[in-house]
Amino acid sequence: MLLSVAAGLWGRSDLSFPQAFGHLLTPVPVAVLIPIPFSCVAVVSLHSTMAEFEAGAARRMPHIDLWQLGVLTLISVTGLVAGLSLAGLVEAVPAAVRNLFWWLGIACLSGRVFGRRLAWVLPLAAAVPVYVFGVVDGEVLAWAIPKLDPNVPHSWVVSALVLVAGLVGLATERRWRRSGWRSIRQRNRAARPVP
Repeated sequence: MLLSVAAGLWGRSDLSFPQAFGHLLTPVPVAVLIPIPFSCVAVVSLHSTMAEFEAGAARRMPHIDLWQLGVLTLISVTGLVAGLSLAGLVEAVPAAVRNLFWWLGIACLSGRVFGRRLAWVLPLAAAVPVYVFGVVDGEVLAWAIPKLDPNVPHSWVVSALVLVAGLVGLATERRWRRSGWRSIRQRNRAARPVP
């Protein structure tokens, strides 16, 4: 709710990022940056201090985590669209939603690599190169997906692929931790011949 209000209040504002290959400042609307905290909050909310206890749950936790993330994504999209629409920024909605999917995928990958509590690390670390190095002589480079115009078709495809990769990484995370090295060692001991 707070992020939706922030999107409505400051969506028209611009932040200036320097260009790495020029001396110009590139204005970036807050409306296309606000998906970063939306995505980070959604993935960080999956962190649980009872992960060991949840390993014995009757339902598989990755399924529950994906449902929770799906509901939070739907709430994020709704809040983002509502905040930007109330601010009169309907033209920024496609870029903001595309960026939400991109940053959600990056946050899921960060949650997989660094742990869910640190799901904000990769989105913030990746935002700097995208917005600083992604523009050369006033032209947005093809790899700077969040800076591209939403009418560029490959930006939606790449955002969807990053989101799917992040979801797969997050869904398979618990299985590895649950079985982990302990079960590999047990399988190796069982395979050894008894003298």
